[in-house]
Amino acid sequence: MIKLRLFLMLSFAIFLTFLTGCSGENNTAREPSSPLNTTSLMKQYALQDNYKQFETLMLDGYDEKSITELYETVRQAATKSADIKSFTLVTFDNGKTLLVYLTPIASENGEVLIQDVIEIPTNIAAYIEEELNRKYEE
Repeated sequence: MIKLRLFLMLSFAIFLTFLTGCSGENNTAREPSSPLNTTSLMKQYALQDNYKQFETLMLDGYDEKSITELYETVRQAATKSADIKSFTLVTFDNGKTLLVYLTPIASENGEVLIQDVIEIPTNIAAYIEEELNRKYEE
């Protein structure tokens, strides 16, 4: 009888721990909390054909047509396996553009460090700028 009580109490404690861990108060896995997380969610929602969730990842101000076009672009390209990396473009006054490859480090303070830097050729930097500007002008 004592063993049964002990088993039930232990089972209940494990169950409560599980419920508390899944409560979502500190669970940011489904929130756009970092570039890597947001990109992973983008892929996941596209593969699930979940437009409504995909839409929640978009910056305010996009019209429905633009969001739909972006969604379709991702949906048509997405596969179950993806190599997701974080990059930042840095354009200087002298016209030079650098692509900075950033890597999150698994630590308590959530550091993101530079893994590599490459200079982008002028014609490719111009193409990226034109494409981004074109979308904002429409």
